[in-house]
Amino acid sequence: MGKFELAKLKTELLCYGIRVSEELSFLVPKKYPKGRSRAGVAGSGKTIVLRFNGEETFANVGVLQPFLERSPFELKKEDGKIWIFKKDERICRTLLPEPEWHKTELGDTVQLHGIFTLATMITNKCLFREQNKGCKFCIIDVGGANVSRTPEEISKAVRNVLENPELRTWRSPDGETGEIKPRNFSINSGTINERTAVEIYSRVIKEIKEIADIPIGIEITPISAESMEKLYSAGLDEISFNLEVYSEKARKEVIPGKNAVYPIEKYFEAFKKAIKIFGENQVESWLIIGLEPKEDTIKGINAIAENGAIPLPKPYRPLFGAEFEKIPPPNTEDALEIYEAWKNAVKEFGLDPRKTKAGCGFCGSCFPTKEFLEAK
Repeated sequence: MGKFELAKLKTELLCYGIRVSEELSFLVPKKYPKGRSRAGVAGSGKTIVLRFNGEETFANVGVLQPFLERSPFELKKEDGKIWIFKKDERICRTLLPEPEWHKTELGDTVQLHGIFTLATMITNKCLFREQNKGCKFCIIDVGGANVSRTPEEISKAVRNVLENPELRTWRSPDGETGEIKPRNFSINSGTINERTAVEIYSRVIKEIKEIADIPIGIEITPISAESMEKLYSAGLDEISFNLEVYSEKARKEVIPGKNAVYPIEKYFEAFKKAIKIFGENQVESWLIIGLEPKEDTIKGINAIAENGAIPLPKPYRPLFGAEFEKIPPPNTEDALEIYEAWKNAVKEFGLDPRKTKAGCGFCGSCFPTKEFLEAK
């Protein structure tokens, strides 16, 4: 029962986000960090370690987003420790591991996602945003700054992080400390043309592999088998083609540019090709909970799994500045129903995200998927 309750708590936090007490307000940025990787998700949230009923996990929980005043959760300091409260009831102890390198210029290039994953964004340029057909939940170009990082810049930053334990030291606001020990590397980008994307990704992957034998995952739109082979030869271990939403109605409304160029069939074809190259459990696809009826999200989960990829359903987090800023996050009941369907789907099709070598599925801070697999 403990593991299920932990999975449920993580789901609630991902749906609602968490308010931060005045004493801890220094933890919350006044605005999204400019140019940082995944500013919309990671920049609007904090990695919070949850210690609940003898169990422990972590989650990227929203702290800078619309509707946060409705959250029943609050982060408070009491008795010298940091706690999560729900409607004034103390729920569980928590830590907020912030590595030292985030306080340096390295933090503009490489960030910590979850507690094991190094991550970077190659560029925040997006073909669909330039055409005014961007995904309506996205704020990849937050702050107006154009970001383009070279493979050399990325590898230099990663080397500094990996070779300097003092930079990987973290301190929680309650004084507890530790050291981050990276176990994988995740790369993402705005949508750029396939040839350019594959060339840059390949160079970054090769640079990182020369520094450390660390698994690498990427997020990219559907590409050819030839491009996948090039990435695999460069050293890529995991690949994610994010479907975002499943129903045709939602796809036309939510991701107009992507949907016009990459219909669902192209994703399914990409899944099957990628599995032959990268292997089972190394191909994934995000779905966003709350931007279409739950029944459609469940259909999407089953379709992704049936085509051999691991579905990664993530509760929608409204973001300041997004076209969909005023759309509220999903309710917990719907999310729990979706995760139960997800658990059944991955079991039915023999998938296991715990075997994924890198990327979002390995990180797990935005999804309670591993927790639900381990729950009775």
